[in-house]
Amino acid sequence: MAKIIPIDVIKGISGKYGSGSNDYFVTNSSSNKVHLAKLVNPYTGPASEKQVAQQKKFAARQAVATAWLNANKPSELNGAKGTEEYQLAQRIKRANALSCVTQVIYKYMDGDNTINLPKEGSAAKPSVSPQPEQGGNAGGSGSSQGSGSGDNGGGSEV
Repeated sequence: MAKIIPIDVIKGISGKYGSGSNDYFVTNSSSNKVHLAKLVNPYTGPASEKQVAQQKKFAARQAVATAWLNANKPSELNGAKGTEEYQLAQRIKRANALSCVTQVIYKYMDGDNTINLPKEGSAAKPSVSPQPEQGGNAGGSGSSQGSGSGDNGGGSEV
């Protein structure tokens, strides 16, 4: 398989190219990988009611996210680093290994399209963190799974 090394011109390409083509470019800005796909049998019928409802829901969520980003991003009014909320969103993005701030906005957007970022203390922690040993093998954990042999609640007997 050929490997594409993105240059500045290709990095900006995204979506369908050519008027009669079914080829699509996607450039992942996080990994700098370029993907090319071919749509073999495109759907040409009208959108269903569910599809139209989903499109409207997405458009409303996108409008809220765009408005929030425009109001909080770095600017002359908000400073070189943006507002405190924007900086918090950046910290959450880094802590959760997300590729853009918009993903943070969507993550903390509720069903009413209201953005509720967590408090400062809990925002720096990843939302999915590895749990300490679940089996009660940690010494002094108060686990009742011990064998009574003084091995602090776990492990195999030799």
